[in-house]
Amino acid sequence: MAALLLHPATRPFLLHILIEVPATLTFLLLPSRQLGQHTPHAHAIVRQYALSLLASVLVAATFAFRDTAEGEGASDQLRGKIAGALAVYHVGPVVRAAARVARQARRGERLVLSEAGLYLVVHGLAGWELGRACWEGWLGA
Repeated sequence: MAALLLHPATRPFLLHILIEVPATLTFLLLPSRQLGQHTPHAHAIVRQYALSLLASVLVAATFAFRDTAEGEGASDQLRGKIAGALAVYHVGPVVRAAARVARQARRGERLVLSEAGLYLVVHGLAGWELGRACWEGWLGA
């Protein structure tokens, strides 16, 4: 099991899981935290987003805990395609976080260890790793 967790093909998927499980729980259990004002009707939309995130986590888990010793070929290409799809997801959080960091910089707010800065780094890293896995498993094949 330890070898599986350290395998380069599993790391991007584990990173996605690590980032998105807490987000899924927050969106599902505390939807009001995501909204500027108390809007009960929007809670259903936030919770639906949580379920979409959960689906992405389950897909990532399928590939993170899949046997990596299967070798080259269709299995690696499928892993690469899934990694690419998950990488595309991380573009949205990166763009939103970058916009928030830019607003904070214009206002002269502290950027080091800001929530937006942390999101930018974490989602950027996840997107990069998943994109790399896509390239290595599918596009570079």
